[in-house]
Amino acid sequence: MSALKKQRIDLRLNEDDKSMIEEAAAMTNQSISQFMVSTASERAAEVIDQHRRLILNEESWNVVMEAISNPPAPNDRLKRAAKRLQNLE
Repeated sequence: MSALKKQRIDLRLNEDDKSMIEEAAAMTNQSISQFMVSTASERAAEVIDQHRRLILNEESWNVVMEAISNPPAPNDRLKRAAKRLQNLE
């Protein structure tokens, strides 16, 4: 057994859950352990991804709100762009 496969998680399941997991594992040609690890890992990745997006969105929202509340002074590039726009009108 490799070092990566020595970690264990023990679960207690009711009979219906156990039967359903065994059936799904058989249908996918996986052992029960393989099925549970792959399924749990996929779901864990989804939860982590969703959580990170929520944090990123909140952080991004705070950056936008800060910029709206305290806008930076216009730099030369912005001033030139505004002037070009006025000349087009």
